[in-house]
Amino acid sequence: MPENNNPHVERMARYLPFDPSHDQIYEEYQVARDSLNLDTVAYKYVLNAARSGAHLIVLTGDAGHGKTHLCRRVIQSLLGYDETEARKLINESCDGRQIIQPKEFGQSARALRVFKDFSEFSPEIAAQLVDQSNTDDAVTIICANEGRLRAVLATENAGDYCGELLETFVSCFDDGKASPDGRIHIVNLNHQSTAAGEDGQSLGDMALRDWTSGNRWRSCTDCDSRGGCPIYRNREMLSERADSELAAIRKSKLRLLFATLERIGYVITIRDMLMAFAYFLTGGLKCDDVHKKLKRRSKGWQQAYAFYNLAFEAPDTLSREQLKRLPLMQQMPKLDPGRRAIREIDERIVNQQEIFPHAQLDLQFPAPSNIDDVIDAADGIDEIIGDPRNKRQRSAEAQNVMSVVRALRRRAYFDGVGSQMLDMANLGFPYGRDYLSIVHGNLDNAKQSLLKRRVIAGLHHVQGLQFAEQTPTLHLVDPAFGRSMSGTAILAARIKPANVELLRLSDKWGDIDDVEFHVKESVDWIDRHVVLRITDLRDRPHDLLLDLMTFDCILRAAAGHVPTKFYEHDIRRVASFLGRIAQSGRVSSDQINLIRDGRSQTISIDGSTILVGAGA
Repeated sequence: MPENNNPHVERMARYLPFDPSHDQIYEEYQVARDSLNLDTVAYKYVLNAARSGAHLIVLTGDAGHGKTHLCRRVIQSLLGYDETEARKLINESCDGRQIIQPKEFGQSARALRVFKDFSEFSPEIAAQLVDQSNTDDAVTIICANEGRLRAVLATENAGDYCGELLETFVSCFDDGKASPDGRIHIVNLNHQSTAAGEDGQSLGDMALRDWTSGNRWRSCTDCDSRGGCPIYRNREMLSERADSELAAIRKSKLRLLFATLERIGYVITIRDMLMAFAYFLTGGLKCDDVHKKLKRRSKGWQQAYAFYNLAFEAPDTLSREQLKRLPLMQQMPKLDPGRRAIREIDERIVNQQEIFPHAQLDLQFPAPSNIDDVIDAADGIDEIIGDPRNKRQRSAEAQNVMSVVRALRRRAYFDGVGSQMLDMANLGFPYGRDYLSIVHGNLDNAKQSLLKRRVIAGLHHVQGLQFAEQTPTLHLVDPAFGRSMSGTAILAARIKPANVELLRLSDKWGDIDDVEFHVKESVDWIDRHVVLRITDLRDRPHDLLLDLMTFDCILRAAAGHVPTKFYEHDIRRVASFLGRIAQSGRVSSDQINLIRDGRSQTISIDGSTILVGAGA
């Protein structure tokens, strides 16, 4: 059989910033036959808004979310141009000064004015152009990141229209509405999630399905290198045609990885996602690289290019500087399941047999005794352990055992070995399952009450309070005396359990069926924050957004210990929030409430007598 070169592999290589051919990731340089058109919720929302009487649509978010891509597709769908024509218009007629008319004369669609990049103008000029756009009937689409948009709309020469737009933009963060009236729309793509959607409907699932489909890999069918090719092996592991059940599990775990990164504060753009998938599938290799490697050695090196290893650890063929060009790869190692020991899983993958099928390409490791031999990691680590006779041999054996065990743990995570209850613990968040139970709405009243008690216990620990027995009441330390006395804290307020709530962020803004233009309708949405709502003694609600990291910090504190150095920022933010509530909720009283030696006490003065009693 011949040694073929798959054009799709070459195409994926152009998504990676490792050589000068890195161009497919940018909309302006793509060609129609290579473009990947994902039907995002944002695209459908913008198209519907333009058809429903919108006058101005703002696409805001970090570079890489696909703002230019959205504009090109709206030009196609709304005005009737084909993809090549629309891309030409994007490059030549989208500076905001020109109006793009429908392709066919008499077409009922409204004309478009597109600002594809606000940074091409000074803030003063951009503000003038925005104000001028209010004088015609064309639908105006503005693409800008948040900082640039605020700078333009807040310039001294900005008119009333800019002021109205700025007010709408600021209010969308408070009320969760993409539009106040259907005339001006704010589509914040920083809310867009690559992991939103179940049953293979996320943006990541759709992209992987397209890139692993059979038609793109037809040239590999008669390739002489297919049996030893790690690129084709990755495609097999993630392709639903090859193994639909396992592939679905693996993609669900990958989706959970991306969602977890988003929930600890990292914004994953579509560009980040596509670069990551190209890397997971190829490892930076091209077909010629695979042919050359196979001529030097047939097996044993491919495991470094298995997608589940690439996600957390770079192969030797890539330098640290090259990997830095992939932003997402700087974040993934934080969640590496290969670095976390969970006894239930380790005992199965190390001591039990036949957890994984034998002779799989991604589980073949070079034997430590003979560089030409391989060992099958499906048999655990027995074949690695030998009889080391010196320090160098012991070090080499330890390194080999560590490499194999980490690879097996990663493979076990993606293959669903072990219960789903351990998934978040695998990623380093032992209380992540509680977090997901809130954002997925899986808590009944009894479970929510128990979880709330644990959160209250964590808030007590953050304030330095220690009780002789667990209490369901939230005690707030007076911020003026919080830790001033060892073992004693003066209280400013006590909050009833009913006044402490845990909500999804989207629920904070109201039910999607009751709120017109709810932000969840404008993008592919997942809840990245849990809202801790505390109602003070004057019935005023106070909200604190908890990402997964902060939530995990509070529940670790509830268990009795939290690494203060690691969680220093989160602890300070939570303590400051509680201090503000204590300050606002303080009421005048002739009593002083305090916690001393784990018990509540009250101090009052009767004339010249100081009375000390048990607290409420």
